[in-house]
Formats: sequence, structure tokens, C-alpha cells
Amino acid sequence: MRREWGAVTFIIAVVVGMVVVPLALYFTNAGPGPLTIPSVNTVSSAASGSRTSPARTTSPSPSKSPSPSPSK
Repeated sequence: MRREWGAVTFIIAVVVGMVVVPLALYFTNAGPGPLTIPSVNTVSSAASGSRTSPARTTSPSPSKSPSPSPSK
């Protein structure tokens, strides 16, 4: 009988969750007033797009030229 307590507890937790979650969603969305949507400025100007960091110029690293080996 003790082995079935885990299964019974799981079933009870699922049933309680099936009741509590819809009730919580209902009461959360049943507010007294309309939803307020914050205004977000999504307009971008061409000037803001041209403000990029200056391009890096890489100077070529000095390459080592092979020195002739002394011949004997």
C-alpha cells in the first residue's frame, strides 16, 4: 500500500493543478480596466544609423625576409 502513495500524490497534484492554473489565469486577466500598453518609440532615423564606430585600419606587420645562409 505504501508504494501507491506516490502515484496517488501525483494524481492529486495534477488534478489540483488542473483546477488552480485556469482559475489563476482567469482572475489575472479579469482586471477592472483595459490593458495599458506602454508606448515604445520604434522610429529610427538615418542619422542614428550612420553613427558607427570609425573603421579600424590595420597596418601590415613587417614580414621577415629570409636572410641568405652563409655558404661554406
